[in-house]
Amino acid sequence: MSEVTLQGENPSPEQLTMPNCVGQPKAVPFWVVVPTLNPGLKAWADWIAALKAQHSQPQKVIIVDSGSDDGSLALTQSEAFSLFHVKALNFDHGGTRQWALAQALQAAQNEGHSSPEVVIFITQDALLAHPSALQNLVQAFANPQIGAAYGRQLAKPHAPWMECHARAFNYPELTKTLGLSDRVHLGFKTCFFSNAFGAYRLSSLMAQGGLPAGLPLGEDTFMAAKLLLSGQSLQYQASAAVYHSHNYNRLEDFQRMFDTGVFHAQNNWLLQSFGKPEGEGIRLLNSQWAFLKAGPQSPNKLIGLLQIVLANGVKLCGYKMGIWHRFLPQGLKQGLAMNKSFWHQRK
Repeated sequence: MSEVTLQGENPSPEQLTMPNCVGQPKAVPFWVVVPTLNPGLKAWADWIAALKAQHSQPQKVIIVDSGSDDGSLALTQSEAFSLFHVKALNFDHGGTRQWALAQALQAAQNEGHSSPEVVIFITQDALLAHPSALQNLVQAFANPQIGAAYGRQLAKPHAPWMECHARAFNYPELTKTLGLSDRVHLGFKTCFFSNAFGAYRLSSLMAQGGLPAGLPLGEDTFMAAKLLLSGQSLQYQASAAVYHSHNYNRLEDFQRMFDTGVFHAQNNWLLQSFGKPEGEGIRLLNSQWAFLKAGPQSPNKLIGLLQIVLANGVKLCGYKMGIWHRFLPQGLKQGLAMNKSFWHQRK
């Protein structure tokens, strides 16, 4: 485990642009894949500006849009991006990303161009936090053992305290490399991964069949687990960061965890291989309480405690209902889900 220089949830640009290895690393060719749906004109312009400010530029940027009508599509079309379209009801977290990548790979082959060594998946609301973000993430693949790597996610300005804690809890200041043996002490956390800002060695991704279709979410966790089980390693690269956080209400918390429960029920092999995630939930509760007591941005302790109880109670209920979704009628499942297109496609 190697220490990096990041301090706090809003490090300075100087802290974030420090190289994570000595000397000039070999340049690794990479592509960037981004699903979009109404990102907002200003937010999308900021995203593109942050991409253009990167020290290392992708050979290709692949946008797969699900029907944006907020004016952002015109901005996308004005850039030298490869643009693909899908209907919103046909969007699939893993399948759509993999389809867009496959289309771009085929086009490159037809034009006599080479494929990239690394593919970075990033979301429209993950803003690159510093000019070395892509470069630092891709540098993880200098180690041939690494099959995939993901970067740090920092809470956006004015994010609620529980979301600030979630970013700090899941994305700490230390870079680490994980292999299958780490499941002994980390359990399900071993295969934690996020396609909000995650990269894959293309050959490793394709050897596992590409990102899977037919999941309500979790295509990133699915692939991370497959790579670990195949003998490859994952790297969390703390020196590669994006600003990415949510401000979900309690209904959205429930829906997100319902989808997670469905995903786990669909893929019981994950729990059999890495253990159930309940232990991680207990560690999260303890960490939230410690953060509440110590954090200057946290609310009154009594209010904060009530927020912890309510938020986690709602999430637990959503997760359990997702685990037992097969006993629920189809219409109710679609109503409880955040990813409603997943159930629409199963009508």
